[in-house]
Formats: sequence, structure tokens, C-alpha cells
Amino acid sequence: MTQVLAIMIIVFVALSIVFLLKIKNTSLKITKSKELNNEENKLEKNYQFIKGLF
Repeated sequence: MTQVLAIMIIVFVALSIVFLLKIKNTSLKITKSKELNNEENKLEKNYQFIKGLF
């Protein structure tokens, strides 16, 4: 019984690591595309006064 539990824990840890790597790769793609496009954020322009509050 403990072997089954250990195998389940190992599988769960492996799947979570794979999932976290996928999230990291997706976030890197998003930041790279944002840097490449160099688009100005429209909300940032409209609500620029909020920056001064922080």
C-alpha cells in the first residue's frame, strides 16, 4: 500500500513540475511578444494619474 502511495506522490510531483514549466514557457512567450511589438498600453495613457499615487 505504501508503494502505491509513493508512486502516486511521485507522479503528482512530476505532473506539477511539467505544468509549472508550461506556465513559465507561456509567460516568457507573452513577455517576449510584448517586447517585440512595443505597443503602448491604452489604459496606461488614460489612467496615468494613478501612477503618481504610488
